Amino acid sequence: MLKRILILGLVLLSLMACSSQPEQMPAEQREAVLSTLKTQLEKSGVTIIHLGQESMLVLPADTFFFPDSSHLNGQYYGTLNAIRDYISLFDVETVKVGGYSDNCGDPLRALALSRQQAQNIAAYLKNQAIKAPIIYSTGYGCTFPIADNRRTDGRAMNRRIQITFYRLNMK
Repeated sequence: MLKRILILGLVLLSLMACSSQPEQMPAEQREAVLSTLKTQLEKSGVTIIHLGQESMLVLPADTFFFPDSSHLNGQYYGTLNAIRDYISLFDVETVKVGGYSDNCGDPLRALALSRQQAQNIAAYLKNQAIKAPIIYSTGYGCTFPIADNRRTDGRAMNRRIQITFYRLNMK
């Protein structure tokens, strides 16, 4: 019986520690930071989409990765840090990083490449201490195109990373 009480006590303590919120930023300051980050992200080619409580950041894979590679382009670490800061302004439980490619070449290679690109973005955000308890990645390959793969610009739009998160509320 004593063992059960101790275990219950430890569970309650851990739940209390997880639920404690960091200090709230004043609303005016929070809005200014949010606006600055949005501007920085948009200048780097990131598209920000909000639909209800869900947010999506769409990154062009051609600029964030070296051509036909899953190696991150170091010139965009600052942008990835801004993405981390942007997401951390919200109370977020789960962040999903999805990788997509065009339909050129071997579909299995496209799937593997999109999966590895998504994994590398997710790993970078984890290593940079993104404030989300769960972050996961998946690759979709050439499925779910958003533009015409018969056109060069359409294929470029289909090579993308989508970071999706559900905003519970703003911190």
